[in-house]
Amino acid sequence: MKGATWESEMDGDLSVIESIRQRKTNVAILGLGRVGLPTALAFANAGFHVTGAEIDQNKVDALRQGTSYITEPGIQDTLRACLEKGTFSATSSISDAVHENDIVSICVPTPVKNSVPNLTIFEAAFEEVKRGAHRNLVVLIESTLPPSTTSSFAVPQLEALGYRVDGDIFLAYCPERLAPTLALKEFKNTTRIVGGVGPRSGRIAKEFYDTVCREVVLTSALTAEMSKVAENTFRDLNIAYANLLALISEHIGADVLEIIALANTHPRVSIHEPGLGVGGPCIPKDPYLLMYGTPPNMVELVKQGRLLNDYMPKHVIEIMMNESVRGGKEIRNSKVAVLGVTYKADIDDVTNSPAKPLIEDLLKNGASVTVYDPHTLITFGAERCDSVQQAILDADWIVIATGHQCFRFLGSLLEKNITKPHCAIFDGSRVLDRKHVRSLGLKYFGTGYGPSLAEHA
Repeated sequence: MKGATWESEMDGDLSVIESIRQRKTNVAILGLGRVGLPTALAFANAGFHVTGAEIDQNKVDALRQGTSYITEPGIQDTLRACLEKGTFSATSSISDAVHENDIVSICVPTPVKNSVPNLTIFEAAFEEVKRGAHRNLVVLIESTLPPSTTSSFAVPQLEALGYRVDGDIFLAYCPERLAPTLALKEFKNTTRIVGGVGPRSGRIAKEFYDTVCREVVLTSALTAEMSKVAENTFRDLNIAYANLLALISEHIGADVLEIIALANTHPRVSIHEPGLGVGGPCIPKDPYLLMYGTPPNMVELVKQGRLLNDYMPKHVIEIMMNESVRGGKEIRNSKVAVLGVTYKADIDDVTNSPAKPLIEDLLKNGASVTVYDPHTLITFGAERCDSVQQAILDADWIVIATGHQCFRFLGSLLEKNITKPHCAIFDGSRVLDRKHVRSLGLKYFGTGYGPSLAEHA
């Protein structure tokens, strides 16, 4: 009897897989943000009929009109092409989208608040999945989760409806690995990890991603969950180590960039670049997902790395305050121009940007703060300027918080002497030629290039 049951299940899987291969499977993507929208369009462009489900009606209306609200190379043209072909549609009826489709992918954010994961949005999305659930539904989770959430939360939720997971309903954890400005390209070319809760779920999910992704690796759901938070925690710790080297370099009078460049000539060493901290929707929060529910002694290293990266904006303030006192002018009487507020160069995303605590602390300390960023209108409470020249006019301090390409040419503008004569620059992204800056009579500080070097270089 067992053999007969297994054979019938295998026959059913082959039917599902054949449907996927022939693009007869209909797909719903829940959450149309920076992950969900590229995901939806990648599959729609591959020939699947995809329903994008989003609770924000304004976003749904924009997509129906062929307008993307996220900035991503190729996404506008892909959206319009998919609308014309009829392979993509948008709706705000989440449970209906689940009920009417064969595969549903959850791509909603899982933020962290006060160092604790907040899974409210994910749980709400899963409630919609439960409302629309039906036999043979394939549920894929792309949202980043604390390890074991798929087995401890998602499986019992579906089984409570009376379904056999990996029998009546299929479930897999398939973490996203996309970077801004590269989303559509990386969706195809970056290795996709698929973690099935059972062999049938894994097989079906892998077949689905195989239609678009160049390489798909099959594993368990728990291992896939762990791998996602492990990779971003590694990056956070690597940056923390680079920032630690920066702090030590400033203390002893060395240049951290030279140190890292030399260390990285070793074939088995790859140290990241230091900076004002770590931003974005993933790296600052994923270590907390890794640590969640884990004994403190096991994650002390991860915690210290997080604390060090969060400290970097405060370190900049300390340097500025100390130098202002040495120059006979307190920071509260100073004009500070902050250049760049996005979390990394040449994108428009300010999520968890280190510029936010930097600006807020400057304002709290009574500084007059101007901001210029060509990629966003957000200023975190500072005065927004329409140009670099307007921002740095009569400035006592210039802080390059984000290394946008346009700021690499700041030196030529500084030659016009529009700042205060005693103006000091903190180059958080190390994009300027420090020798040129100093030749103009301006003081130069930078991450990993501190006061002791600034005095003698």
